Amino acid sequence: MTIELNCQECDAAFELEFGELMEGEPIVCPECGQRAPASVTEELANALDDLLARVSDLRSRFHISLSVESDDLPPPYDEEPSEEEEDEDESYDEDEEEYEDD
Repeated sequence: MTIELNCQECDAAFELEFGELMEGEPIVCPECGQRAPASVTEELANALDDLLARVSDLRSRFHISLSVESDDLPPPYDEEPSEEEEDEDESYDEDEEEYEDD
């Protein structure tokens, strides 16, 4: 199972294997190096794990196909992050890089 991503920084398209995400692989654009914050990546992996558990619960009764487009999210998820939230994500990533160098 793969997740298709398009980098908002350089417009590169790439895929991430679901298993890699579940193992803690970071989401990093292979072209420009744009990174998703580790906390957001971990929360995404946990949410996908929960989603798959619920799909598994239903599969004896229903065939389920799911497609999510980030540009078409329903409210309240359709709001763009504020500049303050983006700044927090960037500072968090910088702190992580400092710890990784230790």
